[in-house]
Amino acid sequence: MSLNPLTIATVNVYNIKREYLFALYGKTVMQYQKEEVRQRIIDAAFNEFEKNGFYRASMLQISSKAKVPIGNLYRYFKGKEALFHACVADAYELSLKIVDSVFDKWLSEGSEYVAETADYTVGLLAELSESHSRSIRLLAENSSGSEYANFFNEITELGYKKLAEAFAKGAEPDEYLLKIIARNVAEGVLVVLTRCPSERQRQVMFELLIFYFKDLGARVGGNFK
Repeated sequence: MSLNPLTIATVNVYNIKREYLFALYGKTVMQYQKEEVRQRIIDAAFNEFEKNGFYRASMLQISSKAKVPIGNLYRYFKGKEALFHACVADAYELSLKIVDSVFDKWLSEGSEYVAETADYTVGLLAELSESHSRSIRLLAENSSGSEYANFFNEITELGYKKLAEAFAKGAEPDEYLLKIIARNVAEGVLVVLTRCPSERQRQVMFELLIFYFKDLGARVGGNFK
């Protein structure tokens, strides 16, 4: 039995619509599935890096915990370094920016507007903690052997440079004193971000920054520019 032209045209339109919808939504579903698998891998990687650190972490363990075949895992991430990068890169960049802002704010305005400066800088650090707490802990405690192993030293050096720039050349304190201050500030901030209970972080951070920065110029025998 032959179909009339109208029936054939209707079937063709239906097939075209079906192919179009599959191309449109099928691609969306596949993309969602890829993102879901990628997120499973990252979640498993966080757990593995937190437990064993970067150096001792195992891609096989991550593959097992994520329930993703090891060959498929390497299609998403070329290796352990790339996976660690995915876990911490955003937090690393944001940490450097915020630490830079904290030192800038205190060294430019802190001596005149102590409370306002403390509130502002504590807010920045609290935002960092709320959005990247696990990544910050990986950077601070579990990055040995990775490209981020010098995270703490980089923050300390950044703080030292900010302190050195803030003092006038004719009345600059000893460079070792400034390096010790920068190191202590960096260590204190990281301890609060990674170890202090969330409900106490703001208060402890406020007290820490007041302790280190209030009247700093007078206490170390130098003058801010």
